[in-house]
Amino acid sequence: MNKSVLLAALGAGTLITLAIGTLPAAAQAQPRPDTEFCAKMRAQDPGGICTPKGEYVTPEKVYLPDGTVKIRSTGN
Repeated sequence: MNKSVLLAALGAGTLITLAIGTLPAAAQAQPRPDTEFCAKMRAQDPGGICTPKGEYVTPEKVYLPDGTVKIRSTGN
């Protein structure tokens, strides 16, 4: 096989491998939104995260921006 063709194939394979390897890191690098609502709820009940929907979620509760609170264990 021609040496330049072999090097080109190896280089393309390396680039594809690197591109695929960085996909999970790029997906995790996107920050969660932090609205005023989430900041207020975090001060009230620390330890949760703000979802892309703007909800503040703790292990026990889901705080919705409209003011309702759902208990995660019961769904109410």
